[in-house]
Amino acid sequence: MDDAALVQLLRRDAEAGMRACIRQYYTLVHSICSAILRRTPEDAEECVNDSFLQLWRTLDRLEAPDRLRAYLCTVARNQALSRYRALTAGIPRAEALPEDLTDDTDVILALEKRADAEALQRAVMTLKEPDREIFVRKYYYMESMRSLAKRFSLTEKQIDNILYRSKQRLRKQLEEDAI
Repeated sequence: MDDAALVQLLRRDAEAGMRACIRQYYTLVHSICSAILRRTPEDAEECVNDSFLQLWRTLDRLEAPDRLRAYLCTVARNQALSRYRALTAGIPRAEALPEDLTDDTDVILALEKRADAEALQRAVMTLKEPDREIFVRKYYYMESMRSLAKRFSLTEKQIDNILYRSKQRLRKQLEEDAI
């Protein structure tokens, strides 16, 4: 089932839609969460569940139904990174904090962060293949250099050079957009 049809099913029948979505994307979401939370498989599994829950909660805000896969990957990555930061920093997990802690400053910061993320995403899309895929796999899905080198039949040094040049291009692009 393609993403647009899956989103239609989710909006029409949430329960059946979630079952279909989980059936279609569970492995992908699990691999993203597991790659980031390698040492804690229980937390990775919890992040998978949280990712699908987040999708269900924010489905009405999904502007491009044909980009469900990308949206779900981003949600999974962010869930796993948040959990990883909480585990490594020794701070309480987000669910342990009261939900009414947001104030106007938090909202403004969140909006600025979202705008920055969208600008970065647009800049990443300007990279040529395979540089874009290497960049996304390394920094979004946390794939190792060894794995990238094997996947693209390159040396780790070549992957490192591609990533360095990509970051330079992105920095230049983002600086030009800011002017």
